[in-house]
Amino acid sequence: MKKFMILAMLAKLLVASLPVPEYISADFTQVVRNKETKKQLYYSGKLFMKMTGDAKWEYFIPLKKSICLTKNKAWVIEPELEQATLFRLKKSIPLMAILKSAKKTGQDSYTTEFEGVEYQLKVDSKKRIKSIKYFDEMGNRVILRFQNVKTTPFDSSKLQCEIPDDFDVIDGRY
Repeated sequence: MKKFMILAMLAKLLVASLPVPEYISADFTQVVRNKETKKQLYYSGKLFMKMTGDAKWEYFIPLKKSICLTKNKAWVIEPELEQATLFRLKKSIPLMAILKSAKKTGQDSYTTEFEGVEYQLKVDSKKRIKSIKYFDEMGNRVILRFQNVKTTPFDSSKLQCEIPDDFDVIDGRY
């Protein structure tokens, strides 16, 4: 009986869910390794996200770009092109959904599958997201690393995307 209780407790620990905060803000780096050429693309920026799924990814490297996600649409604002494009989200990486469904696989490791893609997550000692690794629909390896992660509320204006009046606006939903 004692062995059974110990095994049951261990099993519960192994399938433990990751605590998901209401807010996440962090610096991020993203490395995409091409499946065929093995070349890597590097990106970095800042992320603001709420549990509702609203998010803003501000890219600073290699080019400035903002991606604002809300419900089923995304604005991509590209200052160098002086354009803003509106997309219907068919597929995006729903970070909060991934965090919610992640199950513990090791001391600081979690994994989950979402829409046929397996995501491997690493967390720090406070269970804050440290990295996410997955293969995209084209077979490219993607690694997102997060630094300076904060889970305290932030002003919702940080989620807003400003579109200058002189930018071309493209409706890419159709």
